[in-house]
Amino acid sequence: MRRALILLALALVVVLALLWLSGNMAQITSWAMEAQRGFQNRMAQGLRALRAGEPGALAGFWALCFAYGFVHAVGPGHGKVLIGAYGAGVEVPLGRLVGVGLAASLAQGLSAIALVYAGVLVFDASREALQLTGDVWLERASLIAIALIGLWLIARAFRRAMAQGFAPPALATAGGHGTCSDCGHRHGPELHEVQALSGWRDTLMLIGAIAIRPCTGALFVLLLTWRMGLVWQGILGVLVMALGTASVTMAVAATAVLAREGTVGRLAGMERARRLMPVIEGLAGLVIVALALNMLKIS
Repeated sequence: MRRALILLALALVVVLALLWLSGNMAQITSWAMEAQRGFQNRMAQGLRALRAGEPGALAGFWALCFAYGFVHAVGPGHGKVLIGAYGAGVEVPLGRLVGVGLAASLAQGLSAIALVYAGVLVFDASREALQLTGDVWLERASLIAIALIGLWLIARAFRRAMAQGFAPPALATAGGHGTCSDCGHRHGPELHEVQALSGWRDTLMLIGAIAIRPCTGALFVLLLTWRMGLVWQGILGVLVMALGTASVTMAVAATAVLAREGTVGRLAGMERARRLMPVIEGLAGLVIVALALNMLKIS
């Protein structure tokens, strides 16, 4: 089953690469942005129906929120880039990165809720001020954080490559502690120790960098529902929207990890694969930095 998923992930990566090289990704992006505008109009209509007490209006509104989150994630966005590049370049378990994708999407929804209700209740901010904060300043902060993660991945890859280059070739595993057969000392942590050391730190950085910037659609829903007196309906709608976004982000995470496993698994031996991983991690960091700086320049 896992092998079939790996082959599917590799095929999907090839298809996406062909779409990007042929210029058709721009058409998908244009469709996603147009769909978002359409869903925003329908969500506004759904809220009017909800306030009027029409039966089924709440379920219909939440369904629109989920659909908006999905098409929003299909369009341009730095969260997918970060998750995908990280999964392609770092030896992270599939379940962990999929969980990060879910947590990051939900945290992004929570950041929108915190921004709007702190703004309107504590600081009495206007809609324009909140939109400016979310769409400009917090987006820039998120992109800067993502670029810093890319630089950190490059530095970590360099350190690991240097460690591999200078470590003694014969490391015995007597007692499972990675001790050297020549001197009896440890020259570095084992793989499971590296993952235990960096897993929680990487997780928090990934979630934080994505969650800083709240979704524009979430701000739209929260501001509209607050003005209409539909507070809890709007808050739950934003969390449902986050689940729609998560459905795409989690798929990107799974595809990246499975494609990496399939690519590395085709190498002749595990030693060669291990030595290649710092190179792949460094390239992933370069991609993250380049795309983050490009998006920062555009914004």
